Amino acid sequence: CCFALCSCVLSQLRRDLHEVAEVEERGILLEHTVGEGGKDKQAFTMVSRLLGRLGLSLSDPLVMSAAVCYGLNTAGFIVTAATGTHKLVDITGTGSFVASSLVTCAGCLHHFRRVNPGKALPIRPLVMTAAVGVWGVRLASFLLQRILDSPQDKRFDAFFPAPGELPIKLAGFWAVQATWGFVCLLPVTLACRPKAAIAPVGPAFYAAMACFTAGFLCEAIADRQKSTFKAASLVNKERWCDVGLWHYSRHPNYFGEMLVWWSLFAAAGNKVPRWAVASPLMVCGLLMFVSGVPIIEAKYDNKYATNVAYQRYKASTNLIVPWFPKQ
Repeated sequence: CCFALCSCVLSQLRRDLHEVAEVEERGILLEHTVGEGGKDKQAFTMVSRLLGRLGLSLSDPLVMSAAVCYGLNTAGFIVTAATGTHKLVDITGTGSFVASSLVTCAGCLHHFRRVNPGKALPIRPLVMTAAVGVWGVRLASFLLQRILDSPQDKRFDAFFPAPGELPIKLAGFWAVQATWGFVCLLPVTLACRPKAAIAPVGPAFYAAMACFTAGFLCEAIADRQKSTFKAASLVNKERWCDVGLWHYSRHPNYFGEMLVWWSLFAAAGNKVPRWAVASPLMVCGLLMFVSGVPIIEAKYDNKYATNVAYQRYKASTNLIVPWFPKQ
């Protein structure tokens, strides 16, 4: 299903969206052909009819985003399962965010130019897509450097199959990563729908984007401070980081990440369905209860169980929100 959907959407982006809209509105079915491209047209017809029953179309930003997120992560799973490398995981995951936002924004602008020729392009999808692009490029470069510095990432060892086993766990991991990207991008994706895209922007939008900037800087600075601290000496490499933003929060990078997605949800405006709140809620849920804070806190509690300095740091420093240490 992922491959069929991805193939149909990406091929359709090269065609005229106006023609697609006319076909869908009139309910015209593409004829089956036996010549070259016949199978593609049959797949296109099948997927179009299925999406029509759901109230969607191939040109809907939600469908485009799903195709990109699940398509890229499916390709990443195939390569990872074939090669046994972990090096594509983070890059593919982050790359799907940027690729999806670019595709949905391009579709939005194409539709806008066709319907409103000569008018200025809508600000909201452009700014939000640019924000995701900057966030994704920064995070991808940071993760790439970490990959280059690490020959193996132990986080993924449990997902790789033993000899003779099917990569079921690995496939599940990539499916979760694709879903993570699709759900997190909901505010940006839905802001590319026509009504949300052309809605006027006001002080609330600019305030939300200011909060996004603050969260982005907090995450980027915290990551850089920790990397610099760990690289300074062998002693620091085995020690917790408590300098810079880490003096005021045990996880300032996660605080920045949460603020980024809450801000994008706010920036999407009131024309976006409220269920798009699933985006920041998912980010908070994953970081607070699944893959972020619990793993690191458990690791440090075990490693520094008898370290008085760490126990003092933990007792005096906020878990997430940066604030002055308790006396």
